[in-house]
Amino acid sequence: MPLKTTAAKPKATRKSRVVTPQRATPYMVTDLAVVRQSVRNFQTALPKVALHYAIKANRDPRVIRTINSMVDGYDIASLGELNILLSLGIKPDRILYSNPVKIPAHIKAAYKLGVRYFAFDSLTEIEKLAKYAPGSNVYLRLKVSDYGSLFPLSKKFGVGPLHGADFCSIAQEAGLKVKGVTFHVGSQSENVQVWETALEIAGKLIAHLADRGIQIEFLNLGGGFPADYGEPVAKLTDIAKTINKSVKKHIPAYVKLMAEPGRSLVASSTTLVTTVIGREHRSGSDWLYLDMGAFQGLIEPLEIPNLKYPVRTDKNPNGYEKSFVLTGPTCDAYDTIGTDYSLPSDISVGDKLYIDAVGAYTLVYASAFNGFEPPKNYFIN
Repeated sequence: MPLKTTAAKPKATRKSRVVTPQRATPYMVTDLAVVRQSVRNFQTALPKVALHYAIKANRDPRVIRTINSMVDGYDIASLGELNILLSLGIKPDRILYSNPVKIPAHIKAAYKLGVRYFAFDSLTEIEKLAKYAPGSNVYLRLKVSDYGSLFPLSKKFGVGPLHGADFCSIAQEAGLKVKGVTFHVGSQSENVQVWETALEIAGKLIAHLADRGIQIEFLNLGGGFPADYGEPVAKLTDIAKTINKSVKKHIPAYVKLMAEPGRSLVASSTTLVTTVIGREHRSGSDWLYLDMGAFQGLIEPLEIPNLKYPVRTDKNPNGYEKSFVLTGPTCDAYDTIGTDYSLPSDISVGDKLYIDAVGAYTLVYASAFNGFEPPKNYFIN
C-alpha cells in the first residue's frame, strides 16, 4: 500500500513507491525506473551529448546494469571503479579515466586492462601518463568558474586558461595524443550562467590549440548537473538550453560532445526509511535521534551545509509542526544530518521517517563506524 505521508520541509518532489514491509530499519529502496527515466530526460535535453555515467555517485551493479544499454559509457576515478565495470562485462573502450590526479599503479593497471582515455591537469600527470600509459588519448581538465555550486572543485583541479595550450603541447611532445578538453562547473551546480562561461573558455582554448596544430576531437562537459532535493534548482531543460546555445556559439561543429553526470541520474531514485530512537530538548533545540546517520551514508550535509534532504513521515499530525535537529545513532557529535527539519510536534520514539533523494553519494561513502552497519538497499524494477 502506498505511504500516506505528512510532508516535511523541504517537500518531496515525487511520489514514493516505497511500501512498508516488516523490515528492520534503516533500509533504502531504489526505484530503477526513476534512474532509467533520468537517463532518458538527459538524452532528450542534450541529444548530441554522449552520456558517460559517473559511477562515483552510485556504483551498485544493479544500477549500472539497468542503464548499461542506454548510456554511451562510464567515467571512473580509480582502479577499483574500473574493476567493478570490467566485472560486469563492460569493455574498457567505453571507459573514461577522468580523475585528473591518479595513483601511478592505477594508471599502469588501467592501461594494461585496455583503458586508453585519461584526463590530466598538471606536468606531473603528463609524466606519469607518458610513463605508464604511453601513446594514450588524453584530455586536459580546464579550470572554470564553479560559482553557484554546492560543492566546488576548482581549488583542487584544473589548469587555468592561460596555461592550457602549453600543457597540451607538452603532452603531445611526451608522446601522448591530446584528443579532448574537459571542465567541471562544480557538483550540484545551480547557476546556469557558469555553463556559458565555461564553454566560452573552452572554445577559445580549442581555437588556440588548432593554431598550434592540435585539433581537439571532443569536449567533455563533465558533471555538475543538479539533482532535485525539494528546493528550487536550475532545471535540466534550462541548463540544456544554455549549453546548446553556447556550444553553437563557441565550439566548432567538428568537436564531439560528451558529459559525465552522476548525481542527477540517481539521487531521486532512492528513499531511506529510518526510525526515531530518541527525542530530547538540548541547547535550545529539539533533537530527534535516528537509527541512521552521517557515517552510515548521509555524510553529504557535513560537506555541503546548504544541502537538505526531503524528509517525510507517515505519522498523522496531532497539532502543529515544529523544527527538529536530526542526528544519527553514533557517539560522534558530527553525526548530524540537519538542524531545521519541520515535522509533527508530537513525533516520538518508534515513529518512522522517510528521507528522499538519497540515491547519490550515500552508500559509496558509508562505513560501519561505531559498529552501526550501512542500510540494506532493496530494488524496485
